[in-house]
Amino acid sequence: MIRLNSFFKSFGSRKILRGIDLEINSGEIVTLIGNNGSGKTTLLRSINTLDFPDSYILAEVDGFDLEKYPEEVRSRIGYLAHNPPFYPELSGAENLKLWLELNSIDDAEARARDFLGQVGLVSFSDDLSGNYSRGMIQRLGFAMALSHSPTTLLLDEPFTGLDTEGTEIISNLLKKAKDNDCSILLVTHDKVTYADRLVELVRGEIK
Repeated sequence: MIRLNSFFKSFGSRKILRGIDLEINSGEIVTLIGNNGSGKTTLLRSINTLDFPDSYILAEVDGFDLEKYPEEVRSRIGYLAHNPPFYPELSGAENLKLWLELNSIDDAEARARDFLGQVGLVSFSDDLSGNYSRGMIQRLGFAMALSHSPTTLLLDEPFTGLDTEGTEIISNLLKKAKDNDCSILLVTHDKVTYADRLVELVRGEIK
């Protein structure tokens, strides 16, 4: 569950988020839309404690305050950036195995290959990720976001570069995560028919 009340964030004199009030329940998918520069990515990064807010009345993930318990918050979040980070000199399996080991997940090798299979990359597991297409990198990034069993997913343009098959795979995994009571906030310009709600960010405010 995500709970934000009067959530502010600025960079220097520029105010990016202006008193955000937002609650996303367990098992709920919320689509976030907004023009370029409206603060969508900043909001995702702030919830994931990559950027710290200026002030707030309430800012929690599963009851854990973002500033008091940042490590606990991050452990509960699966984050897919607009440009997923990866090591191009490593294979897909090696990238995901490293990510799982950094998160202290047991059986990292087997789990990595299982999740690569779930996103349709099993045939490319041992190929260098630097040779992956944009859509394949997106699938790898989604596998990394999902692989440590997060309670919350923050997804920045998750369908970028995906073909029809890839979009269907990711959509099915999102529905499965929802059924497993995951709280999901996704930024997208695509229509997500299975989302529970759509909210718009306009000049840093939820409309």
